[in-house]
Amino acid sequence: EPGRAPLNRAVPSDSTNEYIAGREDVTPSDGIAPGGLRSALVLIGAYDRRTGSPVLGVINEPFHQRHPQTRRYRRAAAW
Repeated sequence: EPGRAPLNRAVPSDSTNEYIAGREDVTPSDGIAPGGLRSALVLIGAYDRRTGSPVLGVINEPFHQRHPQTRRYRRAAAW
């Protein structure tokens, strides 16, 4: 829109291709999954471009835990 100042925010994002691979055969080591679906994360962060100060951070783990009977995954998120 002409005359309107641009937002002074920047939003970098990151994710992993483990979801696409769909690997479930990776055994966790010391409670940490080194690969496979259990290691898939979606990370979103926003910061003020003027100051560099963080404004928002979200971590979503879509395949946090699998239910043994239904075999459906439960997610975990933090912000």
